[in-house]
Amino acid sequence: MRPLELRLWRLAEKVSSRLKEGELAGSTVTLKLKTADFRIRTRARSFAEPTQLAAKIFAAGRDLLGGEIDGTRFRLIGIGVSGLCEAKTADAGDLLDRRTAQAEHAVDRLRERFGEEAVIRGLALDDDL
Repeated sequence: MRPLELRLWRLAEKVSSRLKEGELAGSTVTLKLKTADFRIRTRARSFAEPTQLAAKIFAAGRDLLGGEIDGTRFRLIGIGVSGLCEAKTADAGDLLDRRTAQAEHAVDRLRERFGEEAVIRGLALDDDL
C-alpha cells in the first residue's frame, strides 16, 4: 500500500468517527490534494445512499486518489464528506453493507471502552507516517 493511501485511511477513520459522534452520514466523498507547487486538486464521488463507514469513505477516496497518481508530489491530502443527513438513513444497503457496518460499529464500541489503540486495522500499523 502506498504512503498516501495509509494517510488517507487514517483520515477516513477520523471523518467516520466524527460522523458517528454527530449521528450523521454523507452521500458525497471529496478528496483534496495540494501539490508541492501549491496547486489544489479536488475530486468528488457521490453514493446512491449515505454512509458513515470508514471503509466506504476510504474506498471512494482511494479510487479518486488512484486517478491522480501521476508522479506529482503532494504536500497535503484531505478527505471529507458532504450531503449530510441523519445517520438512521445510512448504510442500509445489502447484507454485505450491513455486515460491514456491524463490524465497524463493534470496533467503535471496543475503542470507546478500551481506548483508540485497542483495535487497529492492519493497514494502519505503519508508524513511520
